[in-house]
Amino acid sequence: MKLYKISEIAKTFNISRETLIYYDTINLFKPAYIDQENGYRYYNDENISDLYFISMLKKANFSLKEIKDYIKCKNTSDSIELLNKKLQQIKDKISILQNSAEFISDKIQEIENISNQDGCTPFLETLNDVFVFQIEISEPKSEKELIEGIHTLNELRKKYSLEKAKRITILKKDDILKNEYFKIDRIGVIASSVSNHYIDFNLVVSIYHKNFTQKIGESYFKLLKFIDENNFKILGDSIETFSDVIVNAGNCMGQTIKISIPIES
Repeated sequence: MKLYKISEIAKTFNISRETLIYYDTINLFKPAYIDQENGYRYYNDENISDLYFISMLKKANFSLKEIKDYIKCKNTSDSIELLNKKLQQIKDKISILQNSAEFISDKIQEIENISNQDGCTPFLETLNDVFVFQIEISEPKSEKELIEGIHTLNELRKKYSLEKAKRITILKKDDILKNEYFKIDRIGVIASSVSNHYIDFNLVVSIYHKNFTQKIGESYFKLLKFIDENNFKILGDSIETFSDVIVNAGNCMGQTIKISIPIES
């Protein structure tokens, strides 16, 4: 029976001697023979087959403990149960990685949106009617009530699987005219499946705000100026549409918010 030195096995499998010694100490992979005089480890062809099997499991992202448990399986049922458990772990990890990839992709898209200044001046458009799921912010509609409302909305979004739906905030017409751009009246999401409100739009003046949220008053000022210069009449509340994505665009930490005000020409 041919025996192989530890250095030969390490070279064949491209692993270190220390790793092979560690495998021995944890009873995962033991040599066929140890010279009691000098402590040298020797391996046979069966060892090579076993180590190949272990290396394949490691490439499949099995931990050393999982490999030991798998090797200890006494029947096919135990083996299938362990493999199904590992398969579910891998699927869960893939799902997490896919969500991470989508998150990063959304960040990149939002940075590109902010960098592109298209739409940063007021423009006329006709909007389709919108079904929304919304909640009203409690009086006095300060920052405290807004945060409480956002927490409530987020719980409802999770309950109804609306985490990825476009968000909206609605400002009352009277507050816009009083330059109270942070007195949010209602918040919600665009969602036809579980809508509790219907927004009937027609002609609107819109603008894309691409800056700090705290500077949104500048975009409202542009809208109101445009409406005034063109002798338009404001018909109702404004609606702000945006996603959850907030990014660092170098010169600001912000997001793209589309503001639309219904008007009559």
